[in-house]
Parts: sequence; C-alpha cells; structure tokens
Amino acid sequence: MDKREYWTTKPPLPEYEALTFTHPSFSAPIRLVIDQFAPVTLGGNVHTPVPGQVKEPDQAGGQVRLTLSFPRAVVGAEFKRQLRLLQAAGSVAPITCSYARYLGDTAAPEVTWDLYVADQGGVTITPDAVQVVATDDNPMRRPATLIYDPAVWTGLQVL
Repeated sequence: MDKREYWTTKPPLPEYEALTFTHPSFSAPIRLVIDQFAPVTLGGNVHTPVPGQVKEPDQAGGQVRLTLSFPRAVVGAEFKRQLRLLQAAGSVAPITCSYARYLGDTAAPEVTWDLYVADQGGVTITPDAVQVVATDDNPMRRPATLIYDPAVWTGLQVL
C-alpha cells in the first residue's frame, strides 16, 4: 500500500492510542492517551493526554514487543513516584501495560494488547525522555527450579 492509497482509504474517524499501566503496588493505574490536547474518556476511564511515540507491537521472532517514549517533563515525576512505591513494597509482580487503539468509538477498542513491562531495562528514564519497553513475556511464568520435598525425593533421608 502506497501513501496515496493509505490516505484515500484511511477512515476520517478520530483515532486514539491509549495506554494503561497497572501494578498491585500502584496507588492507581496510570492511564495515558497519546498525542491529544485534553483528557479523553475511553472505555469508561479518563485518560491523561501526553505527547509520545508508540512503536507498534511487532511480532518478530515470535515475541511481541512494544516500545513507548514520552517526554520526561510530562510523565517523569509520576513514573519515578510509582517506581519508588514498587521498590518500597519489594514486589516481584510485573507491571502490566495495556495498549488499546480506539477508532471512532470510545466505548470499545478496535485493537488491544495486554503486555508486561520488561524486567530488565523495561523503564528507562533519561534526562530528556521516559522510555518503556513491554513484551508478552510474563516474568512470573518463567521456569523456576523445583523445590526439594523429602516426601517426593526420599534419597537424602538416609544421609
């Protein structure tokens, strides 16, 4: 599809890209809407407008990866405050990131991705920007070693 065909077939409906970051330690979910000028109610929840860039989820290599970038002056303080809550609680649960694209209808999204903020380099705060990388890899489901149970493995009882 070339640019001319895209712009002639693109629907004239308003398009919203909404992000919701949640975690049990957060005081409330962080709800953002990209490149809007006023708060927008999407799916019954008010989303805060923020300038930003969203690199669409690509599925290269079998893993979905979403990259987000926001100006630090706009969201940096809130992200730092919420990350401090995580560190204080000592929680190991992952931060969930829900990406939804609304096209015309603000009640239900056209596309939704439920992802997890990566545990290594998932949130990067630089002097200019806050960058978030979210994937479909849930860190809580990674393989873990089995816990030794003497009732199951009786070999060490004779020692």
